[in-house]
Amino acid sequence: MIEARSCERFRILSESLEDTKLRSFYKKLMISEANHYNLFLSFVRSLGESKEKVDKKWQALLDYEAKLMRNLGKSGTIHG
Repeated sequence: MIEARSCERFRILSESLEDTKLRSFYKKLMISEANHYNLFLSFVRSLGESKEKVDKKWQALLDYEAKLMRNLGKSGTIHG
C-alpha cells in the first residue's frame, strides 16, 4: 500500500511541476513505485491461500485507509 500511495504522490508531482527535469524524475519514480506495488500484490496473490482471499484483504485495507484519510483534511501534502 505504501508503494501505491507513493505512486499516486509522484504522479501528482510529475503532473504539476514546470521544471521538465523534475517532472521526468518524478514520473520515473511513479513508474518504479507502480511496478513495486503491482509486483508485491502479485507475489502475495501467488503465495496466498487464494487470489480472492488476498483481494478481499487488500480491499479491507483500502477501506480502512479511506476511513483514516477522511479525518486528515483535504490539503495536498506528501506525507498525509
